[in-house]
Amino acid sequence: MLVIGAAVFAWSAWPRSTVADDSATAGFLRDMIDHHRQAGEMSLIIRDRTADENLRYLTTDIAMTQATQLGAMQGYLDIWDIPLTGEDKPMAWMGHPVDGLMPGMATPVEIQRLRSLPVDQAEVLFLQLMIRHHQSGVEMAEAVLERSDQEEVTFMADRIVLTQQTEIDAMNDMLVARGQQPITDPISMDEHDGGEPHEH
Repeated sequence: MLVIGAAVFAWSAWPRSTVADDSATAGFLRDMIDHHRQAGEMSLIIRDRTADENLRYLTTDIAMTQATQLGAMQGYLDIWDIPLTGEDKPMAWMGHPVDGLMPGMATPVEIQRLRSLPVDQAEVLFLQLMIRHHQSGVEMAEAVLERSDQEEVTFMADRIVLTQQTEIDAMNDMLVARGQQPITDPISMDEHDGGEPHEH
């Protein structure tokens, strides 16, 4: 229902400008839709497993926020008559085309581990994965701010940078509280491995 509601809102707002299929704006929206889908999936897995009230609140907030934004992004592409998939590789719009997973994306094996590990270990893995996920999302949002002047999309990108950086800080605090090292070094797009399993 959140996705449908956000899409209806996107239609009612009716962005005034037009956007090209091969633009950075369209590429950002397509890639961020995939990014948001996975973030929502990971968050709901841990929300339903954890007994930690603060982590349950955080995962619920991430899932709801990203579902709302995902619906709006799909709505914008629909309004501009742009397909959800394009011919370019993911992240080509920002000069970092990838053949496998986008930076920050969890592998299928890691997603399964969130479901199967003991809860305390799954919580740590989630925090590690989602920090990386958010770091990549922030970098993508900052990249589209440099490449697009489309009002609705730059507004959304600004919100992504603000909210996800705040959530990164909160998740690092949760890692430290669990005896783990915080993750402060950003993902390097140039060194991205294209989807090989991550070490945690």
